[in-house]
Amino acid sequence: MRKVLLATATAVLAMSWSVILAKAADKGEPPATFEQILAARQPALSGCFVETSATGTFLAAGNRTAAGGLGFGCDARLGLAVIGGGFRGDFAEAATSGTGYAKLGLAINPHLHAYGLLAWVAPDWKLKNVGQLHLGAGLETSVLFNGLSGFAEGSTAVSKVGTSDRNDVLIRLGLRYRFQ
Repeated sequence: MRKVLLATATAVLAMSWSVILAKAADKGEPPATFEQILAARQPALSGCFVETSATGTFLAAGNRTAAGGLGFGCDARLGLAVIGGGFRGDFAEAATSGTGYAKLGLAINPHLHAYGLLAWVAPDWKLKNVGQLHLGAGLETSVLFNGLSGFAEGSTAVSKVGTSDRNDVLIRLGLRYRFQ
């Protein structure tokens, strides 16, 4: 089965590459480089976005939960620096939570950046008297569809306020769609 999938993926890539080369040859120009192809297909990871994600929460008591999330935010690139922030909500059967976050990172290339994360997680959307301060890190990269990127984040609670005892460690995987 793996060989069939690998052969199919290789054939699709070869056909796509030949179409790109044919277009360059039709214009009387040299073939496009790999970097030119990526630049034409994918904008840099900046601007405003909506996101969807899945989160695994690992509690100090040994319990584990999973939740689906929706959010929005914006990123800006200043040279190699990436500055951003946003809001997201996580929804599970037993509970919901709201999160506001800020991130500061480094653009490794136009389609990949790594960042540090500072987030305020408020269980049941009680933003004022209950919550946790999380510190973490993330990685985001473009995928083949224009404006679509995948991200992975991990964070841990460094401070708790009120009766909050949830979300000691969060692992999040998701997709972001950036508005062009």
